[in-house]
Amino acid sequence: MLWAIFLLRGGEHEFSYLGFKHLLELKAVSFIQYDANRVGGITPGHKINSLAEKYGVPVIPHAGQMHNYHLTMAHNNCPFSEFFPVHQVEIGNELFYYLFKGEPEPKNGFINLDDNTPGLGISINEKYKSDFKIVG
Repeated sequence: MLWAIFLLRGGEHEFSYLGFKHLLELKAVSFIQYDANRVGGITPGHKINSLAEKYGVPVIPHAGQMHNYHLTMAHNNCPFSEFFPVHQVEIGNELFYYLFKGEPEPKNGFINLDDNTPGLGISINEKYKSDFKIVG
């Protein structure tokens, strides 16, 4: 007998809590892989993680970066995080790879968050600050 198991992931291009609720109600995903930058940040990420936990669906935020690591480590239904080493950065991620410094490097497949550094544990990299236009 041949068995096939299909795991359907989704959410990288879903932007709202209600959109994820709809996917979960339809049982359309085996795990959620949202992009925290697209759903509105850390607070919406927490809400989506909590919603997914109610449905028994794991969450693996798309991409690395500190905000995703904190979301992963704050929820029981987030088994691991993605990690993307820095190299030839795609358009759209320059902010994380150039403007900030302090991203942890994995050691033996694990990332440890620094409890002694305030906030997310990253700071502005003055070296590249002038390459970005800061508005607001």
